[in-house]
Amino acid sequence: MAAMGVGFAVLLMFMQIGFSNALIDNNVQIFNLFDHQHVNLVIMSRARYNVSTEQRFPRSLLEQAKSLPGVIDACAVSVERGTASVKVAGHAQHPIRVIGIELRHADFFNQPELYEQLRAADRRDAALVDTRSKSAYGFAHAPAELALQHIELNHRVIPVLGQFELGTDFGNDGTLLMSQRVHGEYFPWRTQTRNPADVVDIGLLRAQAKSMQELDLLAARIESLAPQMIDVRRTEKFVKREKEFWGGATPIGKIFLIGTVMGLVVGAIICYQIQFTDISEHMPEFATLKAMGYSTGYFWSIVLCQSVYLACLGFVPGFLASCALYALLAESSGLLMTMTWDRVLLVWALTLLMCIISGALAIRKLFGTDPASLF
Repeated sequence: MAAMGVGFAVLLMFMQIGFSNALIDNNVQIFNLFDHQHVNLVIMSRARYNVSTEQRFPRSLLEQAKSLPGVIDACAVSVERGTASVKVAGHAQHPIRVIGIELRHADFFNQPELYEQLRAADRRDAALVDTRSKSAYGFAHAPAELALQHIELNHRVIPVLGQFELGTDFGNDGTLLMSQRVHGEYFPWRTQTRNPADVVDIGLLRAQAKSMQELDLLAARIESLAPQMIDVRRTEKFVKREKEFWGGATPIGKIFLIGTVMGLVVGAIICYQIQFTDISEHMPEFATLKAMGYSTGYFWSIVLCQSVYLACLGFVPGFLASCALYALLAESSGLLMTMTWDRVLLVWALTLLMCIISGALAIRKLFGTDPASLF
């Protein structure tokens, strides 16, 4: 029973941390499509305070950056979500995110086979669909069935020839991926020139530098081309900025932090009640040992050992139940629910701390009691 109480607190903490990280991590999944060793600099509009914001910069700035010494190649990414909607035959129309990637080199992609899929789709003016898109869209799960579905993007038929994996986030329940050329055909209104390639949502740069400091200097040099218009950083810095935005500048991080703390408090109360009751029931035995001259350290060791055992017995079932729920929620929601070692160690440390503090509070009853009054 005691282990179940601690296990429930462990499960609660794992779920709060899992939801928080899933919602934050999913907002930077677009960067995981690319190889960070080759795509080491990113350009975005300075007005784009997070990846989901629709603010663009001129393609000419990307071309200027590409011409600078140290920059090997550049790739443009177009993202449309405000004016994109998809309808699968037999299902209702839903808004969707549509990503268009300039097909420069396979080295830009984290998975070379994805590049080959996009090239094949580009030859047939087609797209790929995210396997983690919500079921409400009606996309078939099997690629063969998906290719036979009648799918319309903005009331125009679009063939879907394959699948890839990305995930949902705060503002997107599904994603279509295509070449930038095909993307421009479905969204010609992105610029007043009617040439969608004239603007860029995310610019990816492959730069050559001997150190991170040299890479940062190159980023600053590129940013100086239009300091009021573009923001240039290393890829990992953009990922970090995005996570900090959702975790710190929005209520999301605070809400799940409070949930984690509440799980810790609930577990601490359960542990305290268990250990306090156990000490109360064995007060005569403790009093006898105290009268025999056993030191305070001896009693501390007993209670702390009990706290560690309680933490271990509660953590294991809570961890296993959390793994099962992570897998279930990842499958049903499209969120990236991953059980990483740093999260496991964090919850284990919190569980151990919770049980030790509870034991320290419960042992006060033993030290505050006169042994003679118990005989």
